[in-house]
Amino acid sequence: MKEIQTIIDTFVERLNELMIEKGLNITKLSEYLKLPRTTVNSWLLKKRTPRIDYLYSIADCLGVSIDYLVGRED
Repeated sequence: MKEIQTIIDTFVERLNELMIEKGLNITKLSEYLKLPRTTVNSWLLKKRTPRIDYLYSIADCLGVSIDYLVGRED
């Protein structure tokens, strides 16, 4: 099993890539998720990690699986 920090690093990297690919910024993603911008920003800065229910919403918004977001699938 991967170390937690590796999973977090992969999540942040893929979230950034997918936001760029989909033309989303922090504000747009936070509006979609109905969360404060500061929450999304804290994920991108690796200060916090999203709850599992937010992972589902992020994956749905970006059109990928949770496994892809956390590096369990390519």
